[in-house]
Amino acid sequence: MTPETDPATDLSEWNAALASAFEILLGGKPTGGPAARYGVYYASDPLDEFLFPNPWATPDALSGREPRHLPDPDGEYPFSPWTWQFNLSESLFRFDAELLAGTGPWGDGGHKGPRPFDDTFIADLWTVSSVGEAGEVIVRGAELGPLLGRHGLDLTDKKSEKLNGWLTVLLRVATDGTLTDAMRGATFTERGPEHLVSIHAMDAAEPWEERLSAVTHPALRDHLRMLCLTEDDARSKGGFYCGADHWPWTDVLEAVGCSLVAGWGFGESQAGTAVVRLPDKPGAR
Repeated sequence: MTPETDPATDLSEWNAALASAFEILLGGKPTGGPAARYGVYYASDPLDEFLFPNPWATPDALSGREPRHLPDPDGEYPFSPWTWQFNLSESLFRFDAELLAGTGPWGDGGHKGPRPFDDTFIADLWTVSSVGEAGEVIVRGAELGPLLGRHGLDLTDKKSEKLNGWLTVLLRVATDGTLTDAMRGATFTERGPEHLVSIHAMDAAEPWEERLSAVTHPALRDHLRMLCLTEDDARSKGGFYCGADHWPWTDVLEAVGCSLVAGWGFGESQAGTAVVRLPDKPGAR
């Protein structure tokens, strides 16, 4: 796996190559119309499992509008999500139904003990949340941050460790709202042709090996082949393309009115990125 550098690539040619490649991945030009807005989300089981305590999970950081890099827990590697900037205020936090109700392992008789917040916090949480299929609630960082501050809850404190695995987090990648920029982010091409990577000994899954042969930029073609491997090959390197058919966290997206445009999985589906069409409503970003 090696970086591919093409300093002679003209920016207009690069943009044209990306546009053509994205049409191949999406099966044609988008039909959403000029008013459609798009975003990118990143989710990961390990992220949920080891999320708290976390120094960036403060009320001010969660509600802040400025995109920010998050600490890299893994070290640099191709397709690392930590090269992105994230919009924490538009990121999604899903609270498990049993956590909210204090049932299952929670409460006086459960091994998790008391919930780390009271019924007053939960009542306020319901007022700013969307409701999932199983009674869980989903809230944006923009609403969660002020709630944490108002109720004195500290997700940077060691006591918050018991929440790990009971919140599902979809981090919103900072993009400009266009489908092109969303696809740039999701395919790790937003930093330009000098950051492309390739595996020369691996073929993409069918039918993507044949379809991607139409990408005229050689380094970009190799880069995208790495993101269209079979699920088995993607267990160790690269990713596999889910398209718009399925993504492990689609239920969270649909609960807030997003629709899946293109998804990718990494490892044994422990992590993934998704390009979504954002809800058509005032204030959708």
